Amino acid sequence: MKEFFQINFHGDSTLVIEFGKDIDVYTNKLVQFVFSKTEKRLYKNLFIKDVYPTYKSLVINYDNLAIDYQALKKKIEPLIFEIIDNYDKNVSNDKVLEIPVKYGGEFGPDLKIMSKKLNISEESIINIHSSAIYRIYMIGFMPGFPYLGGLDERISFPRLSTPRIKVPAGSVGIAGKQTGIYPFESPGGWNIIGRTELSLFDVDANPPSLLSNISQLRFLKL
Repeated sequence: MKEFFQINFHGDSTLVIEFGKDIDVYTNKLVQFVFSKTEKRLYKNLFIKDVYPTYKSLVINYDNLAIDYQALKKKIEPLIFEIIDNYDKNVSNDKVLEIPVKYGGEFGPDLKIMSKKLNISEESIINIHSSAIYRIYMIGFMPGFPYLGGLDERISFPRLSTPRIKVPAGSVGIAGKQTGIYPFESPGGWNIIGRTELSLFDVDANPPSLLSNISQLRFLKL
């Protein structure tokens, strides 16, 4: 099973477990599976500060004054072997969360520009965007922001040349070959095509991220 993962040391207090060289659905499913099985067990150790998944790896931040890299690696390696041995790539329990979205107009100010430049009607862009099931590869640059795979190439579109100073919370955007949702009002350079009223991140909730235990989502046109 060693071919499934490699444990590397990054910096003086970060350990990265790599599960593959390429970004693909199988590798990401394995990462999410291992994360779901290890997160609570790892946090029981006082020397673990943070654990989070990326596209193809699991990142662990730890207290290097409490434990050194080699000792931590010896603790984690058998745990990962055990979890992978119980993983069946042929069994899928993926949940699909529906995200209601108001497209266009004041909610999607970039939809009209995209329609004109792509030579596709606004309605067609909406239908294409809302008909796909998107995989949540990772929660990115701000808490609760999902990076989604599965965008139809017909509606891929480059980032804005000049980012907006303010993008409203819940805005649904497209940048290149990805689509995502802004959980908070923030600056941003994605093309905004709609908005959801769902709250993606609540610091008082457990877990705080709405998408923490969700692997797939689809957009529901309102």
